[in-house]
Parts: sequence; structure tokens; C-alpha cells
Amino acid sequence: MTTLILGGGITGLLAAWHLNERGESVEVWEAEPRIGGWVQTLTWPTEEGRPGRLEKGPQGILVRAESPADKLFKKLDLPLKSPGKGARWVGKKGRLIPVPAHPVGLMTSALMSWSTKFRMCLEPFQPVRPAEPEEGLSDFIARRAGRGMAEELLPPMVAGILATPPHLLSIDAIPLLRKWESHGSLFNGVRKSGISHLMVPEGGMGALSIRLAERLPLVRTGLRANRIEAQAEGRWLVHGTAHSLVVDRVILALPAFEAAKLVAPLSADSAEALAAIPYTSVKLWNSRHAILPPYHDGFGFLIDPPSGRPYLGTLVPSWIDKDCAPSDRMQLRSFIGDSTLWEDPHPEEAKDWAWTERRLKQWLPSLSAPFQIREELCPHAIPRAELGHRTRVRTAVEALPTHIDWLSNARFGPGVRDVIEGLEEWVEQRG
Repeated sequence: MTTLILGGGITGLLAAWHLNERGESVEVWEAEPRIGGWVQTLTWPTEEGRPGRLEKGPQGILVRAESPADKLFKKLDLPLKSPGKGARWVGKKGRLIPVPAHPVGLMTSALMSWSTKFRMCLEPFQPVRPAEPEEGLSDFIARRAGRGMAEELLPPMVAGILATPPHLLSIDAIPLLRKWESHGSLFNGVRKSGISHLMVPEGGMGALSIRLAERLPLVRTGLRANRIEAQAEGRWLVHGTAHSLVVDRVILALPAFEAAKLVAPLSADSAEALAAIPYTSVKLWNSRHAILPPYHDGFGFLIDPPSGRPYLGTLVPSWIDKDCAPSDRMQLRSFIGDSTLWEDPHPEEAKDWAWTERRLKQWLPSLSAPFQIREELCPHAIPRAELGHRTRVRTAVEALPTHIDWLSNARFGPGVRDVIEGLEEWVEQRG
């Protein structure tokens, strides 16, 4: 069977790799000049030309021993590096509060009230609810760990991962939570699943995209598909900007809104469901500063939404990945969310560097003026799994014609790890 995969992001490349490993004939088309989608590592030398880099998308990946992600990197012979156990903070009520490295430490943390901590201790004794009907993310956490947990700790954590207020999201926005509950409680799920550690591939996250593409027979860049036509014997003719191809199967490894355009002439129901999946845009400000202890030795900090919106937090890539910047520079990555999602009190204000620097100075008063700054716009970067997401995904997939499939982080989960694990299950189900 010949398969054409439309989309050379991490989902498309990984799906192609799985099929190629099984001996199937596969080709990948990527509309942009470079592969990887959001999983790209970009060069960013210092002002005097010393080497440095930044990530277009995720800064790293959470990996646990013998997990699908761990096995994948080993098969690809791509070494992983761990930054270690660095400090983390949450900005709340005008100060940065340390986040304990171990869940037990939350019992003494100032992040939550004592009533919230007491209710959290009862989580292992809460009954397990069936997966259906679909549940809201905030309601799920409130049911399992208490309303205080959902209101005091969940918002900054979700803002730092999904750039969206948790009350807008479905539990399917973080698929791992349902898997953990299937073990009887979140506590048991974490214990049985094993501890995951933040890791960075040698060469940055973009090295994963490059390594996958190197293992594939044919990846075409700068080639966008614009039409799919049915052919005799169940085959498909795909028209691209400068090339056409007849294949047995087409896999749309595209954002939902892009996939919707291609399937609209083939399945109105699928196209409607795909088009209904919203996406969240983010603006990133990368900056390099003089070293500022102790923050240069930590992961960074997230902001409790009432204290920052739409400023969501700042990571320290130079700690996560030592090759981001020279050892005498601290590299920061500040996230600015969508004003329409975060009840921005001043949506008319431009979220430029001056605006961002003022927010940074609120939390890091001693931060030096930057040596360098770089803006990165991330339109429609993160699929937003709002309540009803499960039905939309199910309809989108089931209504597709035979031998057309849709694979995306909107289907499996927003993180690279979610995609790796979701595609592993997808391959197994295909037999």
C-alpha cells in the first residue's frame, strides 16, 4: 500500500516513520520550506556572533524510562540530556513562591490554603468516574482533588502548558489525567506510571524532526496539497502546487483547520467537525541578560492568571538547554497569551518588548537590561480542547472516506509526548 502524508510536522514525520518501519511505501509533503512544524530549533547567535539557539515550539519533552518516547529516541539513536532538578516558581500576589520538587512538598507550600491541602490528601479515596460523558478539566480536578486545587494551583499550571484558562477546557486537553484515574486515583496513576523527567535531545527539539526525516525515503518541502480526488478502485489523486500523485491512502497530518479545507468536498460532516476545533495563539519574547541568581539555575516561573493576564510566565531556556546561550548569559522566554481568552484589562496596549519588560521587572526587579531580544509570533499554535472536543474528534475521524485519516496533536494531545504515545496506539490498532 502506498501512503501520502500531508504535513511534515512532528506528527506527519513520526507517522511516516512508523509506516516505513513496517515496510510500507510512504511519501511526505510539507507546505513550508522547512520540516518540523512547531518542533524546530532555530539558530540565534549572540550580539558578537557566539553560537546560540532557541526553540520555535516546545522547549523539551517529559520522558520516563521504557516509555514510548524513551524507546523512540533510543531507536533513532538520538541522545537525551537532562537539565537536572531546577527550581520552579509561581508568581502570585506580588511574589514568586517556590514550587516543591515533590508532591509531598505541597503540604508545606504557600501556594495553597490549608483547607485545599487537606482536601488534596483525600484524592486517593475518591471514586473513579467513567470516561463518558466528557468532563471539563476544572470539574475533573475539583472532583478528584477539591475545588481549591482547581482554583489555586491549576490555572497557572495550565496557562504555562496550554495558554488557556482551564475552565474553558475539556479533560481531553491533558489525556494523561484520564489514564492516571484509570488506576483508581491520580496518586496511584503517577506512582504506577513512573516519574517523568524533562529531557532535551542533543541538538535541540528540532533534532527529533531532522532525525525522523533522515530515516524516511522521500520528504518533499515547499509542496502544498490543494485538492484530493477519488479514483478507481478506492485510490486517491492528490494535487499539489507543482506536483500530483495517485496513492492508496492519504493521511492528513495537519492542523484541524487546514485538514477541514481539504476534506470539505469529500465529507461535509468531517470538515464541519474539524473546523469547529479552536486553536490558541501565543506571542513569545526571547531575551538574553546578565546572570541573575538564583533564577538562572531553574526552570522559570508561571504567573497566577489574576496577577498577570495576558502575561503567562517566563522560562529559562539557558538552564533547560545549556547550548541555548553562552555560560555568561541567561536566556529567558516570556509567554504572552491571547487577550480575548485572559480578560486582558488593557487589550488596546501593544504587547511589545517594553510592555513585557515591565512585567518581567515586577517579578525580577534586579533583572538587567537585555543584550538581545527576539519576538516570535505563534499563530494557531496550540489546539484548544474545549468541552465537546471528544465528539468533534470522533466525528472528524469516523466521517472520513475510506483510506483517508487525520492525525494531529488535536487528536492525541497537545504535547510531543502525547503525539508519540497516541501514534503508538494508532499503529497497534491498525494491526
